[in-house]
Amino acid sequence: MAGPMGWRGLLRVVDFQTVLTSQSAVAAALDKAQRAGGTKSPEAKALREGYQLVAKVLWTRRASIPRVHDLAWLDHAVVSAGTRLGRVWESEEGRASFVAAEEGLGDDVFRELFPKDGAEWIEIPVQAFAGISPTVKLERGVFGPYRVGIVPEPQLRSLYDWAAKTKFNAPPAAISVLGEVEALSAAARRGAGPSVAVVFAGYSFEDVAAE
Repeated sequence: MAGPMGWRGLLRVVDFQTVLTSQSAVAAALDKAQRAGGTKSPEAKALREGYQLVAKVLWTRRASIPRVHDLAWLDHAVVSAGTRLGRVWESEEGRASFVAAEEGLGDDVFRELFPKDGAEWIEIPVQAFAGISPTVKLERGVFGPYRVGIVPEPQLRSLYDWAAKTKFNAPPAAISVLGEVEALSAAARRGAGPSVAVVFAGYSFEDVAAE
């Protein structure tokens, strides 16, 4: 029986060079998960899909909105777990908090990070193997239940300035999110290689009630 709609969101600094060359780290996590819970465990299944995702994007040199979403969460959960700043919203309380923040901003929103509709492709440098393109095409925007924003290295200063300026006149509900955007963009600029970006990855889903 289907339950109410759920939502989760992730705001994070992502180094796409690191994520897309992380097969060995994901493979090690997969091996550990299979030893602990078996090859058919949910964790092993998710990691196997993550490994395949990295391989597909690395070879095709492009990632659609759902794939960018999954790459960001793979980075958060496995590749760079605990090593980078980030914020996760989960549950109805988390969704309400995020919606209140966004509504508080009104039209003054950095749409490259928090897109409202539509989609577009951008390019980010990712070195892999000789003889293939040194850039990867990533899609940001809204597609079905997915909502993905990407602010690449050339726009990080603009993102930082927007968050810092907007924070002073923002309603209380929006101040926390703006502070996190400010901190993330500053951190991304400090560690900046051309493959670093601030990413928002949101997903709406239907909760399935336990039988």
